[in-house]
Amino acid sequence: MRERCRALGLRLRPHVKTHKTLEGAVLATGGTRRGIVVSTLAEARFFAAGGFDDILYAYPLPAGRLEECAALAQRLRAFQLLLDAPQALALLRRRPLPAGKRWLVWLKLDCGNGRAGVRPTDPAAMSLARAIAQDAPEEVTLVGVYAHCGDTYGCRDVPAIQAIARATAIAVLDFVTALRQAGVPCPQASIGSTPSCSHPVPEMAQLTELHPGNYLFYDLQQTQLGSCRPEEVAIRVLTRVIGHYPHRKQLLVDCGWAALSLHGRDQAPVGCAAIEGHPQLRLVGLTQEHGQVEAIDGRLDFERFPLGSILALIPFHACATAAMHPVYYVHAEGKVVELWHPVRGW
Repeated sequence: MRERCRALGLRLRPHVKTHKTLEGAVLATGGTRRGIVVSTLAEARFFAAGGFDDILYAYPLPAGRLEECAALAQRLRAFQLLLDAPQALALLRRRPLPAGKRWLVWLKLDCGNGRAGVRPTDPAAMSLARAIAQDAPEEVTLVGVYAHCGDTYGCRDVPAIQAIARATAIAVLDFVTALRQAGVPCPQASIGSTPSCSHPVPEMAQLTELHPGNYLFYDLQQTQLGSCRPEEVAIRVLTRVIGHYPHRKQLLVDCGWAALSLHGRDQAPVGCAAIEGHPQLRLVGLTQEHGQVEAIDGRLDFERFPLGSILALIPFHACATAAMHPVYYVHAEGKVVELWHPVRGW
């Protein structure tokens, strides 16, 4: 991903919400420990304590946690916030930072994803950007505009993903151009999602940075979207066979939804996870701590899977699955070489 951004002349600002680890973020930033995106204040504090600076909290400003944001803004050289409403800007104005510090703000644009953000074609977007930049420049600075290409996850092929990436990039760039023509400085323009950034389009080169996140692990969903090859997926959940049930032609394994999540249950042919090396098997049921496995053709050879044997599950959604685990076992050539401990909480 760094090479893709370098080829486009862009900065990579990796989102760390998938892995939530210092080690993963060091890897993603090329060791600089600068320029990351977080989804929670717990992540922001964790990475700040780990020596990271230039942290963007890419979440609508929570009114009840303004003091936590202020503490991070005073502690770091560049703790940045995302706004999409004038009420959030008013909160910042009522809580100015000490002399020498200003709130660093990105305007969140909704270019079709339909989650947070203000639509760039809405006159309110221009009004809010102008207010961020000009109402109190000694207290608040407009850093840039930010859009998430989350609608790429509904695509069925790479051309459709690239069409959304292109449309998002153009919408953001047109908005930045309009701002500058109106005399509103807007230094940065950022878009991202792992599908869009895995197949970048030329229009992205006119932005300043990209902010994908899932790519550090990838997952089954990304292989279906064409973001990666199956061998590029880094995440696995290991599970043991704990029961044979010939009367219903099933294996029982010690992995339930509490270790995998239910994401993908109705979105992938194999359900929540694929069973690596065994395309003839399918995970057909999950309760909290149990999984049920069947042969697709109904002919399950129990002798191939004795009690205690281990199966490797490739999860549909790495972000959801990783959130279930307190430690990741990083391995090379069949040996565990590192333990990564993610931050938890909000």
